[in-house]
Amino acid sequence: MNLGKTERSESNSPLSNIRPLEKIDRSSLRDQVLTSIRNAIITGKLKASDKISEVELSEQLGVSRTPVREAIRTLELHGFIEVHPKNGTYIASFDSEELQDGLHVRVALEELALKQALERMNSRDWQRHCDHLERLIQSMFAAADELDPVSDIELDMEFHTLMMDAAQNRILSRSWKLSGASNFIWSLEHVLYPHTKNELSEHANRHVSLLEVLRGRNLEACLDALRHHILRKINDIQIVGTEQDFQNA
Repeated sequence: MNLGKTERSESNSPLSNIRPLEKIDRSSLRDQVLTSIRNAIITGKLKASDKISEVELSEQLGVSRTPVREAIRTLELHGFIEVHPKNGTYIASFDSEELQDGLHVRVALEELALKQALERMNSRDWQRHCDHLERLIQSMFAAADELDPVSDIELDMEFHTLMMDAAQNRILSRSWKLSGASNFIWSLEHVLYPHTKNELSEHANRHVSLLEVLRGRNLEACLDALRHHILRKINDIQIVGTEQDFQNA
């Protein structure tokens, strides 16, 4: 008798005939908050040395403080936010030496990825890879026409992440993501270059020049083009750093 009661009780449960609910993906909310803060930095809504508050950000974004706190930790890890105990949290100021170090790290990782990609891909796969890169460049030109610096930088990050993943080296791809090296792309672009249509178009054209060499599949030529593509920014960093030193003098 007791067994029968148990069975009737279970069959009458309000959830017995309903498929289990999917768990809420908290990481998605964190990523959305991270993207919102990052985009605010790119577009200049949040400027270098601005003090930011978890409470104010959570209120503006309509979320709890937890995903905001997680996003701030990630941005701090990547060098874009500075947390000073007992003083507050700030958008990181321009650090010429650190940015140059970041570029050299990028070159080291991307050179290794390029070498391995050329070794591991046959000619047909390499051309398909280059075709994919070309489609991203076309989207960069579209972003320039729409004066959309956020999309432009996201496409730039996707371009170089695709080059990293072409090496088919999971440890290298993981190092690229964990090091935050890809984030030096957008941190530099929004600091160094104005968000004008001409500048955004020129940014896309620089990728066209790189892709032309990559299609030739000559290892040394490809490495030289990649190094020039990345390290050309060092001179621009030094110019901006000098201008800021002059303004602060």
